[in-house]
Amino acid sequence: MANNPYLDQIRTNLPRILALFDSDGTSSSYGIGDRYYWAWGLIDFANGTFQGAAHGMARLWRAGLWPYQTPEEHFSARMDAMFEAAKRLTRKDGSLDEAFPNEGSYCVTALVAFDLLSAIDLLHTEVDAAQSQRWRTIVAPMVDYLIKADETHAFISNHLATAVASLLRWHRLTGDTGAERKALLQLDKILSYQSTEGWFKEYEGADPGYQSLCTYYLADVHFQRSDLRLLEPLCRSIDFLWHFAHPDGSFGGLYGSRCTRFYYPAGVKALAKEIPEAAALAKFMETSIAQKQVVTLSAMDEPNLIPMFNAYAWAASMAEERETPEKTDAPLLRLPCQDQRPMRKQYSEAGLWLDRGPTHYTIVSTHKGGVVYHFRQAHPPLINAGVVVRNAQGRLGSTQGLNPCNTVHQQGEQLEITSQINTMPKQLPGPIQFLLLRLLSVTAFRSAIVREWVKRRLVTMLMTRRQFWPVQNHRRIHIGAELQVKDQTTLISGYRVVENAGAFVPIHMASQGYWQVQDEKGRK
Repeated sequence: MANNPYLDQIRTNLPRILALFDSDGTSSSYGIGDRYYWAWGLIDFANGTFQGAAHGMARLWRAGLWPYQTPEEHFSARMDAMFEAAKRLTRKDGSLDEAFPNEGSYCVTALVAFDLLSAIDLLHTEVDAAQSQRWRTIVAPMVDYLIKADETHAFISNHLATAVASLLRWHRLTGDTGAERKALLQLDKILSYQSTEGWFKEYEGADPGYQSLCTYYLADVHFQRSDLRLLEPLCRSIDFLWHFAHPDGSFGGLYGSRCTRFYYPAGVKALAKEIPEAAALAKFMETSIAQKQVVTLSAMDEPNLIPMFNAYAWAASMAEERETPEKTDAPLLRLPCQDQRPMRKQYSEAGLWLDRGPTHYTIVSTHKGGVVYHFRQAHPPLINAGVVVRNAQGRLGSTQGLNPCNTVHQQGEQLEITSQINTMPKQLPGPIQFLLLRLLSVTAFRSAIVREWVKRRLVTMLMTRRQFWPVQNHRRIHIGAELQVKDQTTLISGYRVVENAGAFVPIHMASQGYWQVQDEKGRK
């Protein structure tokens, strides 16, 4: 394929991905991918996520897209080192760490298990039976942990989807009925929380960015197990997602529950042959990726680099596949943001309103106090994140805290949202917090009950806490091409509005704020 934006991004970033791994065969950290641990020595544990890069590398190798003249035995040795390193990083209970020692990360354990199992599948003709069996034994404790444990600190659909995909791959490989049982239980949870509007729950609501990742794992499940009848839930997911691709090529944003604006391409592209909306979205986003109008692989920091790399590798391999003339010539649907016919659409459960006209496309989040994304032809996008208030102690609160109880009234061209100012639970850790975390990591966190209780507390402190202030904001939005936003904030003594707050994020969210080219342009 002459135009493969995924492969272009991979060729740019593969050198830095390969450089993450310790290639010194005499080193005790041989094969480990966390340079902060093995090279810099700045942390006392390794993030297991990096070992999942074996999946993307195997995908490229199998598809004939590996860009270097690497001897087969050298490539196999690299894979083996990554598997063996994953074994050394696995805790006694079968779990892997991401953020601190003895974390028992359900998500990262599932992610690495899925990626290593995908690599085993992709390389089954490249390695001998003994090596393949040894790799299986490395993954086995991770799968056992996924069967026995649960993620209890929040409901995060993409995490559970990762576990479902890994458990079903293990069942397919080994026939383990326990893995299948747990996978089906987790899948039932995900689907029971899927809104009738199509979105999957991410903490407290809908987040298009992370839903693209959830769709990636569920698409893998769909192709592994067609008997589970996931096509209909995936159709609804895509129908939701394609509304949040913007006219300027960006995707998602501050109106999402997790404020993300990245796009994981593989699941959408994999579904393109079965879902016309997926085909249209995949094609549109390929142009965005090529022009860096959306967060790309190059913009990802290391903790999120590997899952995006694997998604790009799968998408790149699919982009190289030859299509029949009938498929190639079939007309694509127009995305909602490309259609100029007037439209008003409301996702009431998600708290998202869409308004479209011949020259504009607008998204408003009522659950987040009236966050506005307004795109108008020949004009910079208008992004209004809401109102920020500072109290007498210097703490910040805003209208953007997710609250389904906001009062909403719409009549004609007027949309009015009344919201209470909610504290913004953003803080940076200090030495005392790190010392306490380390002490807990080597003592109390050996108990899963204590560890999960602390995780729930951290999620509340940093993301979901609702501490309302005695300050209200009434936002009046005049909808249409000439969109206008007016705020009336009811202040009391000791509180003041912070001017020019910009595109702020109200919570601690590591995955927000990745660069895209529009950041270099002016905004209204």
